[in-house]
Amino acid sequence: MASTFKNQGATLSAGAETDFYTAPGGTYSVIHALYLSNNSETNNAEVDVKITTDGGSTFYNIGTKLSIAPKNTLTLDKPINLEPGDKMRLVATPLPDSSSTELTAVASILEVT
Repeated sequence: MASTFKNQGATLSAGAETDFYTAPGGTYSVIHALYLSNNSETNNAEVDVKITTDGGSTFYNIGTKLSIAPKNTLTLDKPINLEPGDKMRLVATPLPDSSSTELTAVASILEVT
């Protein structure tokens, strides 16, 4: 069994569902930590974190409407285990004034093949 550490990153668009990470075929993955950063100077941000356990048909919430203050980072630091084909999806909520969010996400991941 081979183990590989990797980082995954993305910029999140308001209202868009972003398939942030998909466990490759034949690979079990452990997301050790997920860092969600709000880069806005003035606006709060909200994000949903979801995973699927069936390759993408049904998603389950890990966090709903997680609030992140301006210029702050929210860290989810408990392991999330994914089987081959499972996905983590992130959804940034548009701000009430319809301006776009300024969210970025980074995950620390262990892949085991």
